[in-house]
Amino acid sequence: MQRAVRDTSRRPGVGPSPVPGRPVLVQHSAGTPGANGPLTAVQRVLASPLADRYEFVRMHQHAGNGSLNVPLLREWVRLLRRVRPDLVHVRGLQNEGFHGVLAARLAGCPRILVTVHGTVRDLCQPGRAWRRRLLVHGAEPVTLRLATHVGTVCAHAAGRDFLRDLGGKFVGVIPNGVPLPARPRAARDRVRAELGLRPDDVTMIVVSRLTWEKGYGVLADAVRRLPPSATRRVLLVAGDGPDRDGIGAALAEAGRVEVRLLGNRLDVPDLLAAADLFVFPTLHENLSNALLEAMAYGLPVVASAVGGNVEVLRSGGGRLVPAGDPDALAAALTPLLDDPAERRRLGELGRTVVAEDYHLDVMLGRLDRVYQQILGE
Repeated sequence: MQRAVRDTSRRPGVGPSPVPGRPVLVQHSAGTPGANGPLTAVQRVLASPLADRYEFVRMHQHAGNGSLNVPLLREWVRLLRRVRPDLVHVRGLQNEGFHGVLAARLAGCPRILVTVHGTVRDLCQPGRAWRRRLLVHGAEPVTLRLATHVGTVCAHAAGRDFLRDLGGKFVGVIPNGVPLPARPRAARDRVRAELGLRPDDVTMIVVSRLTWEKGYGVLADAVRRLPPSATRRVLLVAGDGPDRDGIGAALAEAGRVEVRLLGNRLDVPDLLAAADLFVFPTLHENLSNALLEAMAYGLPVVASAVGGNVEVLRSGGGRLVPAGDPDALAAALTPLLDDPAERRRLGELGRTVVAEDYHLDVMLGRLDRVYQQILGE
């Protein structure tokens, strides 16, 4: 059966006619490729066997709204009225998710699934407290009320206070899932050579948006506390964001490691293959695709004990440390930096955890069951 994916991210209205008998599902997303976990999930869904069962239509915006974006709403309403979807899947609660749900309601769409990937209430935005209050007390609750169904990516999110009164809307947890590479180290030598890494360098990597929310201040303080080593230690930072300059300066001033700010990358799998250890000091999190991908590539993990990190690592694959504690982070990193055998052991265990609980097929299967449940209603 031929797959039909209508890509309306750039030219709304362009696409094939609906395939008879195949449900039409709109896949909403926002952000920049390589810098957004939910967007990565959408791309994997569109390229999956689910595209044989559903006719997918993309509804993507490349930049944030900032405030109410009336032209965008009009564009999306026109799109939705034209394709008449059986289900609209909106990813995210924040301003972008609010626009997706509102457009679906205005277009008269019968079923709207919102999956919660994060909440602005966890963010600290100096000087923008008014906008945070507007989203926490306005846009996010309205988004949940306008949705007909709500899911989360981890059990931690499902237990949050603001999601407890959903009643029959809650469809359960739909965990993120990642592919499991058959040869995770295939590109290692080539990529290390391209990065100028020596064979005996011990390389840490962190992949995230460059904001202080991701714990970079804690990481800089922890790096400063690492004991000296005769082996060169390198820290790769893949990602970009509003705090890039400050984070780069803080990490450089910490010493002890050589820091490489790599910016947004579309070759993160190659970078993971080249690294020895994944560091994830985030101050809050639901379920990180970057964390799962690192484990899929056999990297041991040192992560903060927040949100979905705890769920993922409770079966092994790394070390959990209290969020915001540079001493604990340094104490967890030090033995792993010096012990390649322990790194291999934890890395192999992490791959097993992903294969059993967070493989892409697990996510697709759960997503398919939720879609069928909603459409069956």
